[in-house]
Amino acid sequence: MTRYPPPLRKGDLIALIAPSSPLGPDRPVEEIARRVEALGFRARIGDSCRRETACGYAAAPAEVRAGDINAAFADPEVRAVWCVRGGSTAWQLPPLLNYAAMSRDPKPFIGFSDVTTLHLAIGGRCGLATYHGPMAGSLLEPDVKFDPFTQKSFFRTLREWDCLGAENPPEEPAEVLRPGRAAGRLVGGNLSLVAASLGTPWQVDARDAVLFLEDVGEEVYALDRMLSQLRYAGVFASAAAVVLGTFTGCGNQYRADYGPRELMADFFRDCSKPVLYGVKSGHCTPMLTLPLGAVCRIDGERLWFTRK
Repeated sequence: MTRYPPPLRKGDLIALIAPSSPLGPDRPVEEIARRVEALGFRARIGDSCRRETACGYAAAPAEVRAGDINAAFADPEVRAVWCVRGGSTAWQLPPLLNYAAMSRDPKPFIGFSDVTTLHLAIGGRCGLATYHGPMAGSLLEPDVKFDPFTQKSFFRTLREWDCLGAENPPEEPAEVLRPGRAAGRLVGGNLSLVAASLGTPWQVDARDAVLFLEDVGEEVYALDRMLSQLRYAGVFASAAAVVLGTFTGCGNQYRADYGPRELMADFFRDCSKPVLYGVKSGHCTPMLTLPLGAVCRIDGERLWFTRK
């Protein structure tokens, strides 16, 4: 059974970490911390947010990035861990994490995209709910990436609830590709990382679960390949339902009129389970925050969560 961290409350201390790529000069972490504090919280900046590496694509050495996560979960004063950005290289961290500390003191762990690897590892090893939500770096562009809809969903999901609805804005409804009803733990995240998890100790466990997938900047043929990989591995056969998020910037260089939506409609045409497309969570604005590990219930285009 999934364990849930205590709800986030005003005044709580939030650890800011960079588990993947570096922030860069256009994303000053000190300003991110100030904006976290402007929301009514306290902020602690991790060492990973201020380091450099020889490769250039990692925010800090893996030991430093994992150390920030471990220190945050080991510190009883810290009440949430918020990733400042995604990128790449979070896949280096699962073997270095202190899962015992996470289990002793569960707290909200928030992020998406490359952070999918950490969601899979923490959920799989500890049975903890984590949160597929906006990065702390989105606070630097509040009108674009932390708009009122995104902010409302974020705080509502991280606070106390027994039943939580997850609905797109009225003008952007999700589409039912395959109708039906289903319920199961919500698992998944970024399609590229979910596919890459296969064969690892933290591979996605979609048995009787609702599988959520989104991606960004991939060619349609690459999406097709990764979906096929999951199919051949039995992931879709074991899942109770599939929820497809946004596929921002995923085009088709061969046929502009055959994009992600057309691919998904074809790929899941013979699926006997519910498939929902276009749920606003992923590399998009506005963005829903989704509680990974919670029981996700689907009835047509309706999507909501319960704790058990």
